[in-house]
Amino acid sequence: MTPLAGFVRIIVMFALSTATFLIVLDYSIANVSIPYISGDLAVSTSEGTYVITSFAVGNSIALPITGWLVKRVGAVKLLTISLLLFTFFSWVCGCSINIEMLVISRFLQGLSSGPLIPLSQTLLVMINPPEKKNAALTFWSTIVIAAPILGPILGGWISYDYHWPWIFYINLPVGLLSTGIIWFVLKDKETPIERSPLDWIGLFLLALGVSCLQFLLDKGEQYDWFRSHLMTTMGVTSLIAFTLLIVWSATTEHPLIELKLFKIRSFALSVIYIGIAYGLYFGGIVLIPLWLQTSMNYTSIWAGLAVAPMGIVPLLFGEFTGRLMAKYGPTILLGICFIFFAISCFYTAYFDTDVDVWHICFSRFLVGCGLLFFITPLFALSIHDVPEPKLASSTGTFHFVRAMVGGIGTSVFTTLWIRRSAYHHATVGENLTLFSRQTTSFLDKLGEVHLHGQQALQQMNTLLEQQAEVLGINDCFYLMGWIFLSLLIFLPLGRLKKSVS
Repeated sequence: MTPLAGFVRIIVMFALSTATFLIVLDYSIANVSIPYISGDLAVSTSEGTYVITSFAVGNSIALPITGWLVKRVGAVKLLTISLLLFTFFSWVCGCSINIEMLVISRFLQGLSSGPLIPLSQTLLVMINPPEKKNAALTFWSTIVIAAPILGPILGGWISYDYHWPWIFYINLPVGLLSTGIIWFVLKDKETPIERSPLDWIGLFLLALGVSCLQFLLDKGEQYDWFRSHLMTTMGVTSLIAFTLLIVWSATTEHPLIELKLFKIRSFALSVIYIGIAYGLYFGGIVLIPLWLQTSMNYTSIWAGLAVAPMGIVPLLFGEFTGRLMAKYGPTILLGICFIFFAISCFYTAYFDTDVDVWHICFSRFLVGCGLLFFITPLFALSIHDVPEPKLASSTGTFHFVRAMVGGIGTSVFTTLWIRRSAYHHATVGENLTLFSRQTTSFLDKLGEVHLHGQQALQQMNTLLEQQAEVLGINDCFYLMGWIFLSLLIFLPLGRLKKSVS
C-alpha cells in the first residue's frame, strides 16, 4: 500500500485510531456499570462480570483468523465490515432485556470486532512513510491508553445520570463516521486478495479451548472448582484442545496460528509479556472500581474519577515515548514500566478501610507512569523483526493473546478477591466473640446510637465484611507486584534477534 500524505493521512489516522478507541473503550466502559447492569437485570454482581468476559472470549476467538480474512476479503473491506457489525451489535447490547441476551450480544460484539485492533495497527503502519511509523504507533498507542482511562469515567457518568444502555448506544454515531471515512479514502487502496484455505480444525480447537477455559474461570467459584465434575470436564477439555491446537499448528500446511513466528525472539517475548502483564493490568483496573462501589460506597462517577489519574502521564507525555524508544530501545522502557506497576501494586497492597480518594488516585497515577512505557514498546517489539507479509498474522496472534488474557485476568482476580475476602472474614471473625473485650466495647458504642441485639450484630458483620474485602484487595495486589517484578528477569532476551522468512 502506498503511504498517504498531508491532510488525508491525518484524517485516516484519526478514523483508524477512533475505531480502535471504540473497541478498547468497550473493554473498560462496562467495568463501573456492572452493579447497575446487574441490578437492572436482576442478577448478582459476579454474574454481571460475564458482560466483560463474554466480549473478551468473542474477541479472542476472532483475532487469530484476522490474517486469513485479510487474504480472502482485503484489509480495507474487512475493517469496514467489522466496524459496521460492531456498531450493529452495540445497538443490540443496548436493547438487551435480560442477562442472557446481553451476554450473547457482547460475545457477538467481541467476535465481530476481533479484526479491528490488529487491522487498524497494520493499516496505520502501511499508510505512513517509514520515518513516521514510530510517531504513528505512538499516536495510536496514546488512543489505546486513553480509552481504558476515559471508559470508567464515561461509563460511570452515563450509568449514574442516565441509563446503562447508553454506554453501548454512544458507539453508533462514532462507529458510522469512522467507517465512512475509512471506506471513502481507502477503498481504492485495497490489499491483494488470495484464495488461501482456512484452518477449520485449528479454529474449532481454539474456540473450544478458549470457551471451556473462560467458563471454568467464570463458574469455578460457584461450582467449587475441581470438586465439580462439570468444572473438571471443562478444565480437561480446554487442556486437550490447546494441546491439540499446538500439535496441529506445528504439522499442518496452513495453520491458524503460525508457530514459526515464535522463532522471532522479539515477537515471542512481546507475546509472553502481553500475556502476563496485560492480564495483571486488566485484572487490576476491574478490581478497583468494583471494590470502591461494592465495599467503599462510592458512586460509579466517583469510582471512575478515582481511577482517572491513570491517564494523566500517558496523555501528557505519550508523544515522547517514541523518541525514548528510538534512543534506548523497547526493553529498557518495559523494565521501567514493570517497576512502576510493581510500586503501584505494593502501594495498593497497604490500603485500609480509611483510605481516602487521594491515596487511591495516587496509586492509579503510579499505574499511569508505567503505562507510558507499556503499550508502545510492546507493540513495537511485536512487529520489530516481523516481515511485512506476516504482519497481519503476527498482530492477530499478539492481540488474540491480549484479548484472551483480559477476560482471564478479570475472572482470576475477581475469584481470588472473593476467596481471600472469605478467608479474612473467617479468620478475623473468629476473634469477635461475646467474651472479647473489643467486641463488648464495640457493642456498647453501638448501643449509644440505639443499635441493639440483631441490628448491632448486623452492623458489626457489615464492618467485618468491609475489612475482609480490603484485606482481599491487599492480597491480590501484593501478588501482582511480585509477578511484575519477576518479569524483569526475561527482559535481556528482547535484545536477541532472529527473523523468519
